[in-house]
Amino acid sequence: MAVTLGLSALGGALPASGLEPPVVAGLEWLGEAVIPAGTKVDGALVGGLSGLAWNAADGTFWALSDDRSELAPARAVRLRVDLSDGRLDPGDVQVVGQVVLADRDGRHFAPRSLDPEGIAIAGDRLYFSSEGDSNDGVLPFVAEARLDGRVRRYFDIPEAFVPAGEERGIRFNLGFESLVVSPDGRYLYTAVENALAQDGPKADVGVSTLARILRFPLAGGAPEERAYRVEGVRVTPREATAFRINGLNDIVPLGDGELLVLERQYADGIGNEARLYRARWESGDDVTGRARLDADTRPVDKELLVDFDALGIKVDNVEGMAIGPRLPDGRRLLLFVSDDNFNPVGQKTQLLGFAIDESPATIARVQGAGHRSPLEGRWVFDLEGVVTAVVDTRAQRGFWLESEHPDDDPATSEGLFVSWDGAPTLAVGERLRVHGRVVETAADPRQLTVTGLRAEAIVPLPGTGELPPPRRFGVDFEIPFAIEDDALETFDPGSDALDLWESLEGMRVELPGGDVIGPTLRYGEIVLLPEGSVGVRRTAAGGALLEPAGPPRTRVALSGRIHKISDLDVGARVAEPVRGVVHYDFSTYKVVLTEALATTSPERAPCDVETRLTQVSGRLTAATFNVYNLSAKASDERFDGLGRMIAERLGAPALVALEEIQDDSGPEDDGVVTSALTLSRLERAVAAHGGPRYEPVWIDPEPGREGGQPVGNIRVALLFDPMRLRLVRRGDAGALDAARIVTRGGAPELSLSPGRIDPTSAAFTLGAGEGVRRSLAVEFEVDGEPLFVAVNHWSSKWDDDRDFGANQPPNRPTEAKRLAQAGVVRAWVDELLTLDPEALVLVLGDFNEPQWAPGVSRLAEPPLENLVLRVPEQLRYSFNFDGASQLIDHVVVSPALAESAEIEIPHVDSDCAEVRRVSDHDPVVVRFRVR
Repeated sequence: MAVTLGLSALGGALPASGLEPPVVAGLEWLGEAVIPAGTKVDGALVGGLSGLAWNAADGTFWALSDDRSELAPARAVRLRVDLSDGRLDPGDVQVVGQVVLADRDGRHFAPRSLDPEGIAIAGDRLYFSSEGDSNDGVLPFVAEARLDGRVRRYFDIPEAFVPAGEERGIRFNLGFESLVVSPDGRYLYTAVENALAQDGPKADVGVSTLARILRFPLAGGAPEERAYRVEGVRVTPREATAFRINGLNDIVPLGDGELLVLERQYADGIGNEARLYRARWESGDDVTGRARLDADTRPVDKELLVDFDALGIKVDNVEGMAIGPRLPDGRRLLLFVSDDNFNPVGQKTQLLGFAIDESPATIARVQGAGHRSPLEGRWVFDLEGVVTAVVDTRAQRGFWLESEHPDDDPATSEGLFVSWDGAPTLAVGERLRVHGRVVETAADPRQLTVTGLRAEAIVPLPGTGELPPPRRFGVDFEIPFAIEDDALETFDPGSDALDLWESLEGMRVELPGGDVIGPTLRYGEIVLLPEGSVGVRRTAAGGALLEPAGPPRTRVALSGRIHKISDLDVGARVAEPVRGVVHYDFSTYKVVLTEALATTSPERAPCDVETRLTQVSGRLTAATFNVYNLSAKASDERFDGLGRMIAERLGAPALVALEEIQDDSGPEDDGVVTSALTLSRLERAVAAHGGPRYEPVWIDPEPGREGGQPVGNIRVALLFDPMRLRLVRRGDAGALDAARIVTRGGAPELSLSPGRIDPTSAAFTLGAGEGVRRSLAVEFEVDGEPLFVAVNHWSSKWDDDRDFGANQPPNRPTEAKRLAQAGVVRAWVDELLTLDPEALVLVLGDFNEPQWAPGVSRLAEPPLENLVLRVPEQLRYSFNFDGASQLIDHVVVSPALAESAEIEIPHVDSDCAEVRRVSDHDPVVVRFRVR
C-alpha cells in the first residue's frame, strides 16, 4: 500500500526528476565550489555530505550528512546552487536549510543507530540508505520517508547482504553508499561499495572487487541484482600496511538501463582519486537471490568516461552525485559532492559541477570550422569512426580516427588524432567508439594547436570499416597562394592555406607523386613538390628556390613516423600517389605517410662534388663554412668527414672562415669556454686527408652570451695556411675588445688582430631572445699586401614566427637585428676604404638571410659587391629549409678583390640526405688575385 501511494503521488508516468532523462553525450566542467568549514544550519554542523539528490519542487539539492546522530540528529541539508552565469564558482553554493530524519514514530535516530550514506527524492517521497555497522551489529537498511524526513517504510534487504560475521554480507564501511530513483520513477537503485564478504576480496592494489547493485521495483516485488566490477587500487602507498580502498560510491540511472557510476579511490599518504563510468544494467548476469558470486559471474559492462585527475585540481573524498536542473544554455547539470568526514584539517566539502551535453558527438563537431575546437576541454562520448593510421613512437602514441558518415561542410575536418597508450594493439580499418576529452596541444605558444582527443576508453564496434576515400590534391582541394590573409580573423579554407590544411587536419589525403625538394632529415621527413605545381623556380638539382614572397606554397612535408622514408636527396622522384593523414607539428602541416613511398632514380644528388676553384699560382682561395655545432665531443667520423671535405672537396683553401664552432665540451654545462681542442681536432683531420697544417684563429666569447645551442658557446673562427699567408698579430683581444681602424704611415691597420668588430655595440649585445656571435676581424699579409677579413654569423631566425605558426601575420624581429649588425660591419669596412679605397677587404660568413634581405643588401651596397650574385640562379643556394633552397651564406668584397674574383657554391650538403652530410650548409668558395 505504501508503494502504491508513493506512485500515485508521482502521477505514475512523470519522471522522478520532473525532467526527461538526459542523453549524456558529453560533459563540460563548470568549476568548483567549497562550503566553508564550520558552516552551520539550525545549529548543526554542515559536513560529511555523502549523498546528493535534486528536488525539482523547491529548486534545491539535498545532501545527506553521514553524521551518525552523534554531532546532531541524522539529517539532510538543503543547498541552493547559483549557476545563472553558467559557471560554478566559490560563493555559488548556499546552505538554506535542513531536514532531520526520524523513524516511523517521528523520533530522531539514536546515536550510532545508523550510518546515512545515500539519498534520493521522487515527488513527495524521500529515500535514504544506511550502510550500518557490521562491527557493532547495526544492520544496513534502505528507507522510504516523507519529505519532512519521517520514515514511512523500510525495504526488505536480501539475506545475502545482511552481515553475519566475516562469512556473509556487507563489509564494515563498504555498504549502501548510493541511492537513486530512476528517471521514470519505477525503480530505486542502491549498491554496495565492494564485494560482499562471501563474494570475494575487497579492492586492493591491483585487485578488483565484485560489488552488487540492487534495483527495487517501487511498484512492489523483490529487488533485482547485478554484479559490478570495481577497479583495483591504482596506486601503491609507501607503507605496506597503509589504508587504501576503491569503491562504488554513487549511481545515476539514465534511460534504457544505462547507469552513471562513480568510483572513488583513497590511499593513505596519497589522497583521493575519482572516476566516472557508464554501465549497462542488462549487460550483466542476473544474480538475483544468489547466495554467493563466483569467478564465472559476468558483471555489467562498463566504460570509463571521465578521470577526475584531468581537472587539474585536488579532488577530495567525492561520494555523491546527482543530475539537476537545466542551465541557462539548456544543458543539464551534473553535480558532485565530497564527504569531508567532519575533518576541517586536510579535507573539505567540495562541489564539482559539469554541464551535460546531449548533442551527439561527431568528429566534425569536435573539429569545428576553425583552428580550435568549439568543444575544447570537454569530454565527448560515443565518438565513432574508423582507424586510418596508428603511431607508436616515443614522442607520439595514438591513432587517427575518421568518420564513416561525414557532414556536408567542407570546412570541418572529418579526421581526429586520438592519443591513447593502448594504440599499438589497434589495426587500421577497425571501427571504434571512443570516449575522451577534447584537447588542443602545441609545443609552444608560437605554434598552432592540434585538435585531438585524449581517450579515456575505446570500444571496438562490429565489423571492419572501409577506409574513407582520401581527399585528392588537385581534384578535391587546391592549396591557396596566401598562407593567411586576414590574421586568423575568419576561417576561409578557400583562400588561406593555413585554413585549408586545418580543414583537412587528421584526414586521409592523396598527393599525385612529385619531386623531392627537401632531403630526408634525421627525424625522418622529406618535402615534396607535388605533380602539377606551377610557378616554382627550380634548382639544377631539382629543388625549389626560395622567392622573396616565400617558399613554394604547394610544398608538402611528408613524415615517416609510421612508414620509414629512405635516405632521399633533392631531385629524387616519387612516382606513385602518396597517401597519408594530415598532422601538424614543428610549426608546419605535414602528411604522415600511411603507405610506403615508391621512388624512382635518381635517388641521389651528386653530393660528392668538388670545387673547381682550387689553389693556383698567383691566386688566393678562401671559403666560408658553417660546421653545425662542432665541438671536440663530436665523433671521429664527423671530424674525418669535415677534414676530407676541406682538404679534398674544397681544394684546401688558404683561408677557411668557420661558423658554429663550439667550446671543447659542447653542450655540457661545465664552465668550459675555449675551443682550442675543437679546432685542433679539425686541423688534424684536414691534415690526415692531405691538407695543409692550418693554424686556427678565434676569440673565446662571453660565456652563455652569444647564442646557439645552450652552453655550447658557439663562435666564429678561422683556419689559415701559414704557407700562403701570414697572420698579423697585434695585442691579445678578449671577448669585448674591438679591432679599431688605425693608421701607420698613412695606411690603415687593425689596432688588434685578431679582434672583434665593435663588440659592445647594441647590435651585438644580448637582449631579448637569442644572443648573437660577435664578428671576428683579422689582418693578414699576402704577398706583402694587407688583407682584412671579417668573419660573421649574424642573428638566427630562431625568434621569428614561422610561416604556418600561430601568429599571423608572422612577427620577424630578427630582421632588424641583422640590419643593425650589417650597419656595424659596413661602418667598419667604410672606415677602411675611406683611408684606402684600394684596401683588400673580405667579409664572409653565415648571414642567416637571403640576398634580397635588408641586412645583406645594406652590407653589399656599392662599392662593395656580394659575389654570390654571380653564381647562376639555378645554383644560387647554400641551405635548404622546409624544402626551400636558399642563399644565407655570403661573400662580400671590396672593389680591389671583386675585379678578379671567382665564386662557386659546391652543393655538398644542402641537397643531401642527412646521413650523407657533414653539415647543414653548403660551403662557399672564392678565388681572387691579391693584386
